[in-house]
Order: sequence, then structure tokens, then C-alpha cells
Amino acid sequence: MEEEVYILGRSFSANARLNLQYFLWKDGGFTLHPKIPVNVENLRVAEIGVGTGIWLVDLARYLPPSAHIDGFDIDLTQCPPKDWLPSNVSVHQVDCLAPLPEHLLEQYDIVHIQLFHIAVHNNDPAPIIQNLLKLLKPGGWISWGEIDYSNWNIMRTEEGKCVEDNFTALLEMIGTLGGTKPNWTTDDWPIRLPKSFENYGLTNIVTDNRRFPLELLPFQLDTALMASEEVSHKALDPIRNGSGDHCRALISKVFRDRQKLAYNVGRLTVVGQRPYK
Repeated sequence: MEEEVYILGRSFSANARLNLQYFLWKDGGFTLHPKIPVNVENLRVAEIGVGTGIWLVDLARYLPPSAHIDGFDIDLTQCPPKDWLPSNVSVHQVDCLAPLPEHLLEQYDIVHIQLFHIAVHNNDPAPIIQNLLKLLKPGGWISWGEIDYSNWNIMRTEEGKCVEDNFTALLEMIGTLGGTKPNWTTDDWPIRLPKSFENYGLTNIVTDNRRFPLELLPFQLDTALMASEEVSHKALDPIRNGSGDHCRALISKVFRDRQKLAYNVGRLTVVGQRPYK
């Protein structure tokens, strides 16, 4: 297995941040898109990139007892101990960006992937889609959820109308990793997912794109600042050009104005079905 390239943290605070992100994402929406049928005998579900395993644990509460859920990631240290997972949930150390083990091919009715943006390279999700399709049974479904940065914007309270916007600079700092790489937050592949699914022969494609309600914006901002701080230590400090310190200074300024200025963005989910033939 190749050495992991992961620019976020894996500490207890990173775990808490991932769990909060999940519940904020789910608010007003769903654990699994309602278009996807789950009343299937011996339903098999896979998640790619499980993080803390929070989606696996949450989904298990809603599925029939005969369902089984497998989670795949290259690092499982953020998950609960296997002994404490629901009886129908298993986690496995597998790199799903690499060629897949034969025993996993065409085994799943549903494959779920979410917040995988930084693992997509060259603005092209095609290599990942190809691997996801290999996991699906004929008639199976893919669900892919991503932040839609194409419609993000700064939100201000009445008191914040004249406050300096430091968040845009912070987003660029994180997106370019301190000016060392192209800005991944400007990639448009998430909004092209429906077309990408169509190009790979998926049918019954449905898109759901929901912005965060105003009352959740401060909490959403908190998770963004936590993630930015993780990146500043793990990815920017090693560059040794001062970008880590600059990033943390921007974080402090954004947090200072937390009750005056935040940002909003789309929670994009795209689902599609592999044809039976």
C-alpha cells in the first residue's frame, strides 16, 4: 500500500470535527438519498473513505436487520473498535483508489462516497467513478456527496456589512496549499458529476443541492476553521515558507468575526443506478 497523502488531521479534535460535519451535512436532508431503495433482502452497502465511521453507524439504524454494511479506508484509526460497531457493520483497510481485490467486485447494492474532494486529482473524478462501478452489482446505486464550491458566497449580518472578508483569503490559502498547487476549491468536477455518471452509463440520475440554513452557518464555519488549522500544521508547516503561520493568523481573524461574517455553500448529492444489463 502506498504511503498516505492526507492533508487533514487524525487527532481526537479531527474526529470531533468530522462527526460535526456529518450531522451538519445531514441536517434537513437524509442519511441515504430516498431515491435509493433499501428494502432489499440481504442488502449490501459499501462506503468508500469512512473517516470516523459515523455514516456507517448512523445508517445501520435505518436498514433492515438482514443488511450488511462494509466500510473501506486506508486508515481505520478514527473508527470505533470493531468490537463496538453494530453487528452488521464491518470496516476494512483497503485503498479504493488502487485496483480492487477480486472478491469485492460486483458485490454491492449501494456504494456511498462523500467529501472526497481532496482525493480527486486534475479536476477529474473518472478514475474513482470507474472503481466505484466495479463494486456495484447490476442494478446497484452510487451516491456521491460533495461540497459545491461553485455557488459559495460570503454571508454577512447587519453588523458585519463593513467587516473585512478574511475567509476568501483563507479559502485560497487552503485550496492552493500555500500557493504551491492549483486551487482545488475552484475545480468544477462536483457539479459535473451528473454528466460524468451519464458518461459511464448510469441511469436514474438524481441531484440534490441544499445550502445550509442561516442558523447553522456559524457551526459550519467552525468546522471549516478546524479543518484549516489541521491543514496548516500537517501540510503548510512542512513547506517552511511561513504559510502555516499566515494560515493560522487568517483563521484567528475569521473566528474573531464569527458572529458577523460566515460563508454558505451547497451540499451536493448525486445518485445514479447501474443498469441491470
